[in-house]
Amino acid sequence: MSEWNRPPAGIEVAEFFERWLPQAYAASGKQADGTAPLVRASLSGPSGGAWDLQADEEGLQVEAPSRNLPDVWIRQSVQDFRAAFDGDPLLPPLIPPGLGALDLLFLDPRDQDLLKQVQGRALVELTGNKARRWSFDVAFGASGATAGRPRTTIRLDGPTFEGIQNGSLSPMQPLLDGRLKLEGDRALAMQLLILLGSRLNRGG
Repeated sequence: MSEWNRPPAGIEVAEFFERWLPQAYAASGKQADGTAPLVRASLSGPSGGAWDLQADEEGLQVEAPSRNLPDVWIRQSVQDFRAAFDGDPLLPPLIPPGLGALDLLFLDPRDQDLLKQVQGRALVELTGNKARRWSFDVAFGASGATAGRPRTTIRLDGPTFEGIQNGSLSPMQPLLDGRLKLEGDRALAMQLLILLGSRLNRGG
């Protein structure tokens, strides 16, 4: 499965969602039990687009966005999406070794349990070197999917992100000492920090 953990560098976004990701799901041998969330990915910029993704017993279904509200809605620029998988010299590694492309689907039962507790839309902003800014806009549940803009913003720098990712920092520690800043709905931000910490610290 290691060859399917990350897509080939430079893959076109449409190719990633419409062909590579379903193939990776099939190669993983995972069997969705009907509780897998509907995930919508909307990528802006050249070669961008929008896709609804849902795993079921027959495989990973990839379709154009429907009127159904997604359980998780990810919005991001194509540039920032590519940086997550291809890397960016101005940013820290964004995906730890224990996570891969299929984690976009939130198939892990631990993620699904946490998703039931989170409702809302948030923006995560990471500042790298030379003022490079990477952002990730994510909405959970019906209230998040229908929100016109993020209700909370989480801002942090590269070293803080790396510390949370490698487990040397808990998400709460930089919040207390000011290295991590929250704006807006703090209760939602705290829920997302728990989800973020759970995912980043996870082994394979």
